[in-house]
Amino acid sequence: MKPTRPVTIWLLSLPILALFSSCGMQDEGRFKIVYVNSYHQGHPPSDQITAGLMESLPVDSFEVIAHFMDTKRNSSLDYIETQAAALLDSIKNASPDLLVVSDDNAVKYLVKPHLQNQDMPVVFCGVNWSADQYGLSRNNITGILEMLPVEEVMATMKSYYPSMKRLLVLNENTTTSRKTKPLLDTLLNRIGIEVTQALVDDFDSWKAVFKEANLSYDIIYLQTQGAIKNWDHNEAKEFINQHIKVPLVTCEDHMMPYSIFGMTQVSREQGTWAAETAKKILQGTPPSEIPVSRNQMVSIWFNPDLAEKVGFQPDATLMGKARIISD
Repeated sequence: MKPTRPVTIWLLSLPILALFSSCGMQDEGRFKIVYVNSYHQGHPPSDQITAGLMESLPVDSFEVIAHFMDTKRNSSLDYIETQAAALLDSIKNASPDLLVVSDDNAVKYLVKPHLQNQDMPVVFCGVNWSADQYGLSRNNITGILEMLPVEEVMATMKSYYPSMKRLLVLNENTTTSRKTKPLLDTLLNRIGIEVTQALVDDFDSWKAVFKEANLSYDIIYLQTQGAIKNWDHNEAKEFINQHIKVPLVTCEDHMMPYSIFGMTQVSREQGTWAAETAKKILQGTPPSEIPVSRNQMVSIWFNPDLAEKVGFQPDATLMGKARIISD
């Protein structure tokens, strides 16, 4: 049995800096890694990325200091920039051998303006679709992109609904959502789907858009909801049960209770890749020699209770690959 990891978890929520658990002084011979997650503990993709990272960094060789920026629940620019400034100070004080960052906000507000072309190597993960807009230096930075299998989901649904044409993307209003909006438009238009995107801030707005969309669109893509204020899981499920009229699909496993079908990337893969890449760099491989990668793993999901309401029944081949969601 592996020994319990002594991880220092910092949850930044300025002006209060709360220490939840701590470890002793760094042992001789262990590498020190600082890990910055853009979001918060309890957000499923964040938890899965973190688990993949931690499980791949053995405690006898690595000390990991983890910070959670909490920028999904607190998305104002002032808050994010204050968090980034505090984190920069913490990283300098810790003087780590390597930095791992997860998701776009940590890259955009911490790495891009402050940590390029430095001696400290940086590995990113969980960055959606592309990192080109950040202009990251290849001298000290590499990472893995998170590519959602949206095209594959739509191709699958189109095989069951050949006349499907009008799609609504219903999503939270965040930095990442605004970044991916034009990318999704381009992708979906290319495969012959007319796409409209609704980015909402709160649960009441989400419900209003959802109800109307079921009367106006052929299919709804539920992207994510972690930043939607006042979200209520049980109320959302009941509301969907009352108003669903068209297929609901997703590319996030935590959205499957609200969807009939999903093809999802595996968030844990991001953390595992980041950990294995960190090891290579700390063993002497320059980041410039490690190409930016993308996720490869996909899971298929089916929600029979909701699917029954719109008459969706996958064939035996697809069902044989699917994980079943049930209450």
